[in-house]
Amino acid sequence: MALPNWQIAGAAVAILVSIIALALPLILAEVFPWQMLRKQKNAKLAAPTKSFEGKTILITGANGAFGSRAAKKIADLGVERLILADVRDCTGVKQLIEAETTATKQPDIQVWHVDMMSYKSCQEFAKKARELKSLDGVLLTAGILSFKRQESPEGWETSIQVNYLSTALLALLLLPILKSSPSNPEAPVMTFVTTFGLYPASPFMWPPRSGSYLKYLSNNSDGMMQANQYGRSKGLLLYFTRELASRAKVQGLSVTVNSADPGAAWTPLTNPNRNMLVPRLIMAMSARDVDSGAKVMVNAVGSSEKSHGGILLDYDLWPYPKFMERQSGRKLQQRIWDETRDVLEAGVPGVTDVYAKLSGK
Repeated sequence: MALPNWQIAGAAVAILVSIIALALPLILAEVFPWQMLRKQKNAKLAAPTKSFEGKTILITGANGAFGSRAAKKIADLGVERLILADVRDCTGVKQLIEAETTATKQPDIQVWHVDMMSYKSCQEFAKKARELKSLDGVLLTAGILSFKRQESPEGWETSIQVNYLSTALLALLLLPILKSSPSNPEAPVMTFVTTFGLYPASPFMWPPRSGSYLKYLSNNSDGMMQANQYGRSKGLLLYFTRELASRAKVQGLSVTVNSADPGAAWTPLTNPNRNMLVPRLIMAMSARDVDSGAKVMVNAVGSSEKSHGGILLDYDLWPYPKFMERQSGRKLQQRIWDETRDVLEAGVPGVTDVYAKLSGK
């Protein structure tokens, strides 16, 4: 005896509801890992105590909220030479640190200029860094958040340019320069800054079957795509960082490459979000003071080889997003690495030797 249509429809609805009920938590865990936010929100972080005595540390984005606060903490921990780099003049940050540092010895603080919109500026910056006798740590905090699509002079959407391509370029150019000072028995450290924002942006990062993936992400439109552009650019950077760390290890390079997630905080970078409902709700659940985020960065750039290839969430190693661990994520990582190499080698011939070394050639 055939079931009435209403019973069939009811059964179908029940099955659909069950599927949604089972799938929704899994989906939310991938695009909105609330446990991660709660951990950061509730963390009571002790001040970093590891000494930077005798070391040279370079910080990009040093005029930003996190970068400037991290610089102050590193100075207090006895750093010998501190390089503050930004497109904006960091003289004010330097003067504040010199006036307020608790270190027994005043550090040598240098203010350098770098424009992350320009490959040429990155090259000139790296050329200047080659004059350093040692470089124990690099903290790459420079970044932008833009809700209106704009293009850099290099022809890329500005978030992709600054947060990804130029950061990757600077990392590659500084990699051969990293060298521990005589008083530092540990490998030099290169720390990238990652963010929770790459999780909700992940559904907007599906790659096209053909053509340039980077151009696909760069040739976005205003609206939802641009709103997720910060997270997408940081997603690219995390893929790049993991591949860089892997290749550095395979080639036996004496360097620690890691990522640090400072957590969410209201800063000049995020303040434009204050009038948007969803960001305000997320920040209400997760925002903490800038000082906590700066502690995470300082801990990361002073960490040991145990953090190589890892993500530091507060002071703990945190797993990579599940979408990065799948076969599709590993495949996308290789695609991003290869496309980035093509783009940077075309615009910056000097980076070819670094790529060759990372490829074992």
